[in-house]
Amino acid sequence: MIVTAQSHAAPAATPAPASTPAAASTPAATAPADDRPPQFTFRRLTVSATRRLTPHLVRVTLTGDDLRGFVTAAPDQYVKVFFPHGGRTRPDLPPPIEGDTTSWYRTYLAMPDEVRPPMRTYTVRAFRPEHCELDIDFVLHADGGPASTWAADARPGDEIALMGPHGIYSVPESATWQLLVGDESAIPAIAAILEQLPRDACARVFVEVGDPADRIDLPSPAADVDVRWVVRSPGAYGNSVLDAVRAADLPAAAPYAWLAGEAELVKFARRHLVRDRGVDKRAITFTGYWRHGRSEEDVGRDGLARAASVQAD
Repeated sequence: MIVTAQSHAAPAATPAPASTPAAASTPAATAPADDRPPQFTFRRLTVSATRRLTPHLVRVTLTGDDLRGFVTAAPDQYVKVFFPHGGRTRPDLPPPIEGDTTSWYRTYLAMPDEVRPPMRTYTVRAFRPEHCELDIDFVLHADGGPASTWAADARPGDEIALMGPHGIYSVPESATWQLLVGDESAIPAIAAILEQLPRDACARVFVEVGDPADRIDLPSPAADVDVRWVVRSPGAYGNSVLDAVRAADLPAAAPYAWLAGEAELVKFARRHLVRDRGVDKRAITFTGYWRHGRSEEDVGRDGLARAASVQAD
């Protein structure tokens, strides 16, 4: 396990980071054309630019009039992204969501296999409503999943669609410092959270990456931020960053923990905080962005089956 630190104190006068739009927290003023909640509106967007940030992280900038009415949910806000299927140039989308918005996933899965667009969940890295632009950072994987394959070859003019956003980041008023733990998939959300911290905030950050070259600068206006980059042991997802968190000398008092990334990493990090450090469960926000060896469709189908079983009981 290799751990490198990135600590800093905020300068006397801290401007907004260059990568953060001044109006990132301001929703677009135009309301959707229909009565559906903005979070459940399908939006077709076009690639306007791409930029390789690290060997395994690429930023795709999307634009389009459909971003009018897009609302900001939280610093870690995420969207469902729909990619073209097969040789298509744009994704075929499910019918518009009507009535029970929770049924959209069943409708999506009911689409014929030959037209159903691959769907993955991604963090909104930045939203610039004044320009109708939105950035998503994609982790590039060697296994060539639908999102990674699309992002690696994305060019201006390519089309995708999204639905959302939603967010889970929510700091209790009682929290005196924050703990952020994740892997590569959590870097965009962690970066956005750090950029929006108040100056008097205290944060400890642990990020696991497979390649040291995938470390990026994570600026923040907060006065007390310590970022620890942990290089993963080959094939051992989450083990290295968990060891680093367990060994860390963390601040006392009342923490707020935000945990995201591979599902097992998240599960064991939460278990450590609750059982070994006595952190209140209500002060922990956690989500498994992905599960090693399982696709998002597999996990989604399992979730629907469990829900149906509970409902039947």
